[in-house]
Amino acid sequence: MKYSAIIFDWDGVLGMTLHLWLDGYRSELKKLGFTYSDRVIIDDIFYEQDKASKKYPEIDFDIFLQEVHKYLKSHVSSLKTYTDAHDALEKLQKNNITLTLVSSSQRKLLKESLKQTGLDKFFLTMVADDGVMRRKPAPDPFLNIIEIAKLNPETTLILGDSYADIVAAKAANIDSCLFLPPENKIFYDFNKLKKTNPTYCVENLQDFAEMVINM
Repeated sequence: MKYSAIIFDWDGVLGMTLHLWLDGYRSELKKLGFTYSDRVIIDDIFYEQDKASKKYPEIDFDIFLQEVHKYLKSHVSSLKTYTDAHDALEKLQKNNITLTLVSSSQRKLLKESLKQTGLDKFFLTMVADDGVMRRKPAPDPFLNIIEIAKLNPETTLILGDSYADIVAAKAANIDSCLFLPPENKIFYDFNKLKKTNPTYCVENLQDFAEMVINM
């Protein structure tokens, strides 16, 4: 096989956390008396709160975001995984491929999410957002897990769903695969994402596992 190790992004790749965040934004906005479409929430509020605070001055974003975080933490039990996540990880592991995980989520929340979804048993180690390193698109999280897990960068593949994942992978000089499931279309412009020129693109986790195993 060409690759002996996979670095998985968590959010938007294995855990459907983007959808849970959207639920949180929607719920907390409704409590404040605002009913916006998902498209407006994603385009105006989801990613760049600094700009959003200027466009929506009637919302106290410091308090609002605290409440959204509380919502997320209290709804971990409803977190779903992408189709075939468990089966794909199991198949890769059975083929002696080392599995590791990188996430921008806080370590405690990530551990709770992994345990709740039953995916915690698959990963050798993980790197979470502990506030001690630069976030993606800086390569630091990927370089850190390469060092911790003693992986060979030349035989490691990164699976991510965002611009930051692919740019960080390139900066770390590691091959990348862009995950483009139908469920994520509401959050991203897939055509723009493809312009980051990842090494590969896949639409589902089963195809990803088959691709890696059969190389």
